[in-house]
Amino acid sequence: MAVLKTDSMTEGTASAPTGDSNTGLAHTVALVQQQCQEILAQIKAMREELSQLTVREGELRAVLERATEMDAHLDRLKKTLRKTTMAQRVTSAIENAEYHREPFPYTVIDNFLPGVFYDALLSGIPPVELFESKPMGKQHLDVPFSLAPLYSQRIWRYMANDLIPHVITPALLTKFRTEIDEWIIKNWPGLAPESVELRGSGGRIMYRRRGYRIRPHRDPKWSFITCILYLAFPGDDESWGTQMYAVKNDREATSAAPYWIDEKDCTLVEDVRFVPNRMITFLNTDGAHGAFIPPDAQPENLRRYIYQFRLGPTLEWIGKLKAMLPEERQPLWAGKALVDY
Repeated sequence: MAVLKTDSMTEGTASAPTGDSNTGLAHTVALVQQQCQEILAQIKAMREELSQLTVREGELRAVLERATEMDAHLDRLKKTLRKTTMAQRVTSAIENAEYHREPFPYTVIDNFLPGVFYDALLSGIPPVELFESKPMGKQHLDVPFSLAPLYSQRIWRYMANDLIPHVITPALLTKFRTEIDEWIIKNWPGLAPESVELRGSGGRIMYRRRGYRIRPHRDPKWSFITCILYLAFPGDDESWGTQMYAVKNDREATSAAPYWIDEKDCTLVEDVRFVPNRMITFLNTDGAHGAFIPPDAQPENLRRYIYQFRLGPTLEWIGKLKAMLPEERQPLWAGKALVDY
């Protein structure tokens, strides 16, 4: 007997999706989801780019405002940089500073720079926006600057390219000569210490706020001498400078990288206060140094600046010295050797 198909039966049979249509729908949904993800990624990238542009605009605005303020002082800066007594006064400050040999070689140099030049350095610190736009822990500017008011560029270029290589470095090498020679002979027996060419780095200005802390450590090993100049302004609290430590069972750093030391092995030798125009210099062979600013330090908007530069072998000499090391001692000096140490 023939079965009569009703309209409802026909419609129901026609509306049932096939396997192919299910696959096509799933594929379409997947494509839409992928497109949505790509659009969201593009939006995120655009937001990050806009944020970076906003930060850059703030930096440029701050530099322009400071440049407008400081351009009027450029003629006076020229006179300051022409002073013929600069080298003599800086050399004398280094020579007359007390020299400590225990627990490691270091010296604290007060009235390091002529007052007029020191004041010019403070005036030439770039706008704070250039520091605060960087991530925490990396809030520093290499000297010479790639972006800064003309006044800042001139005064700090003079510091990095003239005063450090021609005045400060020779005077410090003379003061630390005996201990530097002993360090070179210890690591490279038979090598004439005076033959090793040592230079000063351009350095960097470092910015610090409340809650800053750096644990006891020694700096990168190819930095034979570390120099820290306090850039303190009149009225700055002298607390929270630099802590110098003796280290129990001290040993040689195990690589060229910064060498971190357990605080329980450290004994405070001197807490060097944050005094204007004071510089600390120390040989990077023993002991440790560190620094901190309490989270509740006052005022709330506390800002600290220091200028750090280092003395060590030139890149050419670093290569030579690495090649001279016995195989068993090469790991102790391994690591990236930066131009600025």
